[in-house]
Amino acid sequence: MNDFYNERRRDRVADREQDRADALAHAEQKRKDDLAAAELRRQDEAEREERDRRARRETDREKARRCAERKTARAALYAKLRGEGDTGGALLVMFCGIIPALYFQLKALNGEHLPAVISLCLAVMLEAGAWVATVAGERAKREGRPTGRFRVVMWACASFAAAINYVHAPGPSGGWLAWVLAAASYAGVFFWEVRGWGRHKTKAGRTKAQRTEDRRRRRHDRKRRRKFRTVYERYTAILAAAPYGSLDTETAWRAAWHDVHRAHLGITADVLAARVAADKALAEAVASAEMTPESVAVELFLADVFTPGTGPDDGPQDGPGGGPDGGPGDGPIGGPGGGRGTATALGRKRKQASGRASSKTPDKPLAEADLDKVRDLADALRDVSKLSVGNVRAAVGGGTNAYLIRLRDAVKAERKSK
Repeated sequence: MNDFYNERRRDRVADREQDRADALAHAEQKRKDDLAAAELRRQDEAEREERDRRARRETDREKARRCAERKTARAALYAKLRGEGDTGGALLVMFCGIIPALYFQLKALNGEHLPAVISLCLAVMLEAGAWVATVAGERAKREGRPTGRFRVVMWACASFAAAINYVHAPGPSGGWLAWVLAAASYAGVFFWEVRGWGRHKTKAGRTKAQRTEDRRRRRHDRKRRRKFRTVYERYTAILAAAPYGSLDTETAWRAAWHDVHRAHLGITADVLAARVAADKALAEAVASAEMTPESVAVELFLADVFTPGTGPDDGPQDGPGGGPDGGPGDGPIGGPGGGRGTATALGRKRKQASGRASSKTPDKPLAEADLDKVRDLADALRDVSKLSVGNVRAAVGGGTNAYLIRLRDAVKAERKSK
């Protein structure tokens, strides 16, 4: 019996322990659930706050954008109003001029016993016709089209209306009121023209340097047209024939000059004739001085090639034969093989002639330096047929006749082969 009660007591104790464990587990689970729910609530709150912040930022950005747009629009409006001040003034003058002009035109037409509707239509026709032409001319100006015809119509309509107001003005004929009423018909279109003058780009819109350059260009063009009429006519014909803007003016002028004169710019038949006459006069003067044009050319060439020195210590002396490096330019200076030209050349260099006969043979190869000198001489003479033993000797500084002849013939052969 005691075992039964003990067993029941142990069961109750175990049940109570199990209940406490279950209660603890339930409390722990509830705590965890509460923590998870709180964390979820915190996350939801954080997400909601982030969404609210984003919405506020987006609202602020949108508000700032709209504010900036309004500010930009206001600035543009103010700038336009500042830039359209002349337009506002012109419109005010137009309104103030149209009202009295219409009134007195209606009064004048009604005085002719016309129906009121007819009088109104005629008066509006005159004033509206002037403004139709004014607006059309303004549009043509903006689009870069001619505006002359529109101005003619505008001023014609305004003049007709002014004549009606002048003739039918109240008071004495031709009095000051008649002139005022006539001016009222002109006021609107006149001040609209004044507005156009202020907006039109004129020379004042350019810099001083640009205006100066334009004046110089126009002056240069007038000189061309005045001095070279035939070339200028051909020049304008070339520009007219070419597609607009495709041909440079200076290129067209060069082409026109070549077509007319068949020469470079500035060269004409008269210029060439004057050059030929000058060459003939020079040849005659040289001949009267017992010199030939070839000798003059050789003298000028040698003056360029053999620059005078300052003394014997200025550089290395020539070789024993009188030529550079003792080459084939040696020979008896002033003797049969030397000649007067050698003495002259050496005299320019302030060097003494050796006076010894050349020991070189005629079969020695031609020196490239001597060939270059003879080539330069041929260029100076402009014709290889003018090469002679004498001027070749002067160019190379002396040498035997056989060597000089070989030099001359070699250069002639080179030029003929070319």
